[in-house]
Amino acid sequence: MLRLLAKLVLAGAVLAALWLWVPVHGRTLAARWERAGSFPAFVERGWDELAGRGGEKPSADHRPTARSQARGAQGGSRARPTEAHTDADRRALDRVLADELRAHP
Repeated sequence: MLRLLAKLVLAGAVLAALWLWVPVHGRTLAARWERAGSFPAFVERGWDELAGRGGEKPSADHRPTARSQARGAQGGSRARPTEAHTDADRRALDRVLADELRAHP
């Protein structure tokens, strides 16, 4: 009996996760339920979508806009980034490496 109860709880948790977090064509079932307002409207819209009729596209406020984070404040510059190291930088690096090598023979 305890195993049956555990299975029912697990099945309920899976259904709740599907209802709340799995998007279908851009919206979760919970969002569709809120938008429909009533059970008959929810079922009718769902049936229409399954049948391929009246498949409304999700509105822009439900779908995040795609933005590239790779481009910084440079705008659309296509030049390759370059690194410039001075002789002082190289000498400092050599000094740090030499100190580390002396510390670990």
